[in-house]
Amino acid sequence: MKAVPAARYLASIFLVAAFAFVSPTSPAVAQKPGGSITVGLEFEIPGFDPLKVGVFDTSTEIAAAPIFDTLTYLDDRREVQPKLALSWTHSDDFKTWTFKLRPGVKFHDGTPFNAQAVKENFDRQKDPANKCRCAFYIAYIHDVQAPDELTVVYNMNDPTVNQPALLTIQSVYNVIQSPTAWKTKGDDYNRNPVGTGPYILKSWIAGDRMVLGKSPDYWNKGHPYLDRVILKPLPDAQSRFASLQSGEADIVWDDEADADNIQKAQKDPKLAVHSYAGSGAAVYAFNTKMAPFDDVRVRQALVMALDRKKWSQAVTNGLARPASNPYGDGSWVKCKDDGALPEDVEKAKALIKDYGKPVDFKMLVTATPRGRTNGQVLQQFWKRVGANMEIEQVDQATIPPRAFMRQFQLTPWRIIDLADPDPQMYANFHTGSPVALANYSDPELDRLLEHARTTADMDKRIEDYCAISRLINKEAIWFWTFQNTYYAISSAKLKGLPKIYHGVIDVSDVWME
Repeated sequence: MKAVPAARYLASIFLVAAFAFVSPTSPAVAQKPGGSITVGLEFEIPGFDPLKVGVFDTSTEIAAAPIFDTLTYLDDRREVQPKLALSWTHSDDFKTWTFKLRPGVKFHDGTPFNAQAVKENFDRQKDPANKCRCAFYIAYIHDVQAPDELTVVYNMNDPTVNQPALLTIQSVYNVIQSPTAWKTKGDDYNRNPVGTGPYILKSWIAGDRMVLGKSPDYWNKGHPYLDRVILKPLPDAQSRFASLQSGEADIVWDDEADADNIQKAQKDPKLAVHSYAGSGAAVYAFNTKMAPFDDVRVRQALVMALDRKKWSQAVTNGLARPASNPYGDGSWVKCKDDGALPEDVEKAKALIKDYGKPVDFKMLVTATPRGRTNGQVLQQFWKRVGANMEIEQVDQATIPPRAFMRQFQLTPWRIIDLADPDPQMYANFHTGSPVALANYSDPELDRLLEHARTTADMDKRIEDYCAISRLINKEAIWFWTFQNTYYAISSAKLKGLPKIYHGVIDVSDVWME
């Protein structure tokens, strides 16, 4: 077995990300204990039980970060560091990863954190009888074993060169939950989560607020700094920003669709804008089993009708960076040729004419100003090439189940910022995946996806992922809109916020100056 230093792990696999971050005005700011903060989220949190929610959205991951711990985390240099795991080793073929765990840690309910708890979290999600949508995201792991109390062994189906990095995000399949809690609470566990994190759930009023209190027994002595964290769903962007200006909130989630407020905050000395340019992209998926998208000519025509620069200007004052592949500038996958279809209105018109039938369809959008604006922009782009799109406005929470059940013709989606493209690319595009939304199957695409996850040769992996991009772009089964840039706006007094990896505003260790 080969040992891997915790502080420096396979640097070549990490995203070479350009990022901007507002740091404290002084490089040495004393951490001030006590007090509380309020966090403004985009959406209500549906719960934390993997079997109930399937996957965590960004708002849930923001709430999960203070309640739960992961085995590892990424520091501000994007290097993997120990958290609940102290060290790790891998076999020569990268098919076995062994993690040594931190001793003396307990869940908030007093249950010991140990290797068996890690194994039970994995087994519960992987068990076919539980029918968890999360299972496909961990399908690359064959099994997890607990040979002793503080040793966890991950046996992979294929070589996996980046397992410690993949365990860093606060996703439904990475946070470690108390087995005792889900067994004793049953259906009630979804709204009564128990982790090992720095904060404990104190109260939760649906649609109003979740209150977290400082854990007196947190394993990382001297942390956290705050006594209380309040999480409030504020779906309206203007309301979120107003709550920040009034002092009702101390930090709020934001994105480029709220460009006016981001630009206002950048000029306000009382506020700080935090941003991180990650990998991935905002995307749309065609259902290729439903007309008119069962014809590649229609799909190609709609993609070629897009003017992403005009679109960015219309909805984000030009902040959003156009995407031509699923990886983005923040990824280590760099393609000389990603196969992007050109913007070509005349070619798009010709493809529609060649199709020979009316192109009429519905597109799901969120029932928000942002959703409606995006829908209207796309309507205009497609109208000019002879395609008629009807906007179908739905609640944000409706989109994932509609997408998973394939009850759509065209749906918005997102490829999120991860340390490696494999989990999402395999889940989104491999035949048989419950989240392969396009309903598209291609043996060559499957072969490339399988090879990309089974070789430890980084150059070959990049070749595979670029070939995957070319194939998806050519067939136009999904199209990419803008690269991921994640934003938070806070009071200038809030200090200690780490990089917004994966879009997660992690307030676990912040303090107020």
